[in-house]
Parts: sequence; C-alpha cells; structure tokens
Amino acid sequence: MKKGGGLLLGLNLVLSLLALATAGAAIALYWLDPRGAPETEISPATPVTGDDGTRPPPLALGDGPVELADVAAACLPAVVNISTTRTVQAGGPGGNPFFDLLRPFLGDPGPQEAQSLGSGVIVSTDGVILTNHHVVADASEIRVTLADGRELPARAVGSDPESDVAVLRLTPPDGQPLDGLTALAYGNSSDLRQGDAVLAIGNPFGVGQTVTQGIVSATGRAAMGITDYEDFIQTDAAINPGNSGGALVNLRGELVGINTAILSRTGGSHGIGFAIPSNMARPLAEALLRDGHVTRGWLGVAIQDLNPQLARSLGIPATRGVVIMDIEPTGPAATVDLRRGDVISGLDSETIRSSRQFRNLIATRGAGAEVRIRRERQGQAGEVQVSLRPRPAVQAGPPGVPTPGQPAPANATDVGGMLLAPLTDALRSQHGVSPQIASGAVVVGLRDGSPAASAGLRVGDVVTDVNGQPVDGPDRAEQLYAQSFLVAMVGIRRGVDQRIVMLRR
Repeated sequence: MKKGGGLLLGLNLVLSLLALATAGAAIALYWLDPRGAPETEISPATPVTGDDGTRPPPLALGDGPVELADVAAACLPAVVNISTTRTVQAGGPGGNPFFDLLRPFLGDPGPQEAQSLGSGVIVSTDGVILTNHHVVADASEIRVTLADGRELPARAVGSDPESDVAVLRLTPPDGQPLDGLTALAYGNSSDLRQGDAVLAIGNPFGVGQTVTQGIVSATGRAAMGITDYEDFIQTDAAINPGNSGGALVNLRGELVGINTAILSRTGGSHGIGFAIPSNMARPLAEALLRDGHVTRGWLGVAIQDLNPQLARSLGIPATRGVVIMDIEPTGPAATVDLRRGDVISGLDSETIRSSRQFRNLIATRGAGAEVRIRRERQGQAGEVQVSLRPRPAVQAGPPGVPTPGQPAPANATDVGGMLLAPLTDALRSQHGVSPQIASGAVVVGLRDGSPAASAGLRVGDVVTDVNGQPVDGPDRAEQLYAQSFLVAMVGIRRGVDQRIVMLRR
C-alpha cells in the first residue's frame, strides 16, 4: 500500500481491516499517514455466476415504500465473517514489538501465528465470496462464518492487489453439503447519485454482523493513495475496522460496493468511508474466478484532463472529458477513427469525468473487451468501437523530480527556463525514458523563477512537441517556442504519462 500525500488536513487513511494478534489480542490497524509521504482477459462487466451459470436475482422487496429493516433482513444472510491465519515474525506486523526489547534475554521466538478478521459477500450460491485483497493477503488458512452460524473453510481463488479485490470459494469437508446459501445480486453502481440511501453490512471490530445506514456522499473518488486503481464510492454509513470486504447495498437489496477503507484520525468511523463500486469489482471478480488473475485492458492513448485553459488553447468547445494527447502507433486506438485532440466524453454507458476514471474503466474492462468510445472533434460528436488488448509491460523508470541547483550540462539549451539536452542513450538510461519515445529533448535542469519552473516541469521530462509541432531536439524546441505568441503549448512525456504544459513567453 502507498501513502497519500497531503490529504484532508492530516487525516489518516485506514484500511478498515481488524487484525487481532494472538499475543495479547492487540488490535492492529493498517494506517496510511499522508504526513509521512514524500495475465488473463476480463469480459466487460459480466456478472459473477455459479458453476451452473445462474446468478442471484434482485431481492423481492416489493414495489411500495421500502423498510430499511426489510432490506437488511434480505441482505444479512449473504454477508459473512472472514477469519484468516498468517505467519509473522515476532515484532513484525501482527506480532508484539516489545519482543525486540527482550530479544537479547529471551532469544528469538521465531515465527508466530496471527489472526485477522474481515468481511465478505456471497455472490453466487455455489459458495463464491467477494472480499478485499488486504483481508486475505498472505493467509495460510481462511475460515468463513456464515450468518446462520456455520463455520467453513475457504480457499483464495484469486486476488488482485492493484484494485484490492479478492475472490474466495467455500470448501466444505467431504460429505458436507453446501446448501442454504443466500447470494446478493449486483446493482449498477453507475446509477448511484449523491444523496442515495445505502446500507453498509459487515463485522466491525469482530463484534458480529452489523448494519449501518447512510447516503452516497460522492462517487468517483480517486487519488486517495489506497490502491493503484481507484474510483471509490464515498459514504457516511459507519464503516469501521473489520468491515473490509463487506457489502454496500442500495434499497433494492443489490450489491453496489465493497467496503474497503476509511479516513480517520482515530481508526474509527468519522463518516468518510470508501467502497469499490460494483461495476469495477464485478469484471475483476469474474476474471479472478475464471482464471485466478487479472490482465488489464489497454487502448494505447496518452490522455489529459480537459480544463478551461486547455480547451481555449486547443480551440475545443467541449468543457468535460479527456483530451487525446498522443496515440501509440501499434496500439488499438490507432486502428480506429481516433486522433490527437479528440475529446473523449463517454465509454459505453459511462460519462467520462477525468483521465484517472477513463484509465480505470479501460483497465477494468480487460483485454479482448469491445468498448464503445464517444468522442468530440471540432464540435462534432462521433462514436467508435474498439477491441482492447493486454496492457504491455512498461519499461520506464520513475517520473522526474524537481532538482533545484542541480548543474545542467554545458551544452544545454535554455527554452523558457527549461534546460534542454538531446535525447541520448545515456540520458535515456539516467532518467528512465521509455524506448517508445523515439525523439524529443530532455529537461536536464530548470532555471529558478522561470516560466518552466512555475509551470511544474521536472528534470527528466521529455519535450516531444511545441504548439503541436514535433520536436527532434533542443534547437527545434527553441525555434518553435520563439515563434509562440504569449503562451506556448509544450507537450511532454513524464514516465508513461503525456500532458500539455502552458509555458509563458
């Protein structure tokens, strides 16, 4: 897990997993402190089904006014408690840190066992359970307690740490029937609106099944530093340690989210909880169930959020969506009618709000999925259909960072405060420049107080174009910058990302 930087006035991100250590039954929480921060195809949005190909129908709650107690009663049998055992070193996570002080006198006690508690949701009646990766990570034994009190062993079918999703299957002893299971049907999380009522069901602090009520506070929460792929539902329904992997349900009794994390100063609920939306978890779970691992989809475009300044500079009438900054010549996007400067406004039934959301949707759809992309070009709307491919391995190093005072090579060219050098093999290696970038000029230094420094450019960025014209070296970048009026649009590559920076003259 990563740390989130500078988030909400020093609030701590807490994965809502309760870990009860065998030594002293201490409660341990996974804290993400922002103050300390410097494969297989996925079918598109297909439901998880049982071996017989059936899926649970929506619960019959009637057409009249909905009683929350009826919704809870219908959903509770599908939510389970998960207990895991894992081996830890004394003094490590799950162990007792005071052993470190006594080690010289007591000796090394060796590996110890630690237990953790979390929650899960039955999504098919043949014993398939959806939960969080962090609930079952590194577990040597998994036990599941059903709502009717039965305790059964389970095995991990597959787990995806990048999205924090895991799938389990109940494995009853030979001769013991696996019957009487209740499964939740998936709801359409994209239909959720701010203010919609939801229930959170889980096993907080190991006290037993608990239902809390709240509303959808927000959708599309990202950049939280919880997982690599984020599109969280935010809710004020109380979520506490131990709720991880539990159900977030709508008033139709449908599963719309998997409770995953909270923002908290104390480790308890402050009314800011996060759930993985069902439309994201469902295809991932299907891939894990079918193949045991996930291969994410790839479109082959570099994109950037559309903001008013960029829209004016590019002469784009649209105000929402993402702009295609570049297209990989060998990627799927190059095979259809997509161009640089197109604004992507929708993917299948989803409205695109940000580049992060679009990236998540493409990745979650998976390799081999056929997707419909709505785009706008010079005020005209259009739609294309494209088949996604597996995401290729990235051969790029970490993004560059500002390095004030670092001496630049003597032959560097000053362009708006960017000290540019030719893209040589040595600089490629030094700054981790992807071999996919054929030409450009490398930022090897920044002049203090310059337009480039103010615009957020970094050492290691590669300038690929200026005002839409390709750059093959520092001299060409200098020439195009000098021809700009007031502001130059500078295209850069930073790691695997491409963006446009507005650079004052």
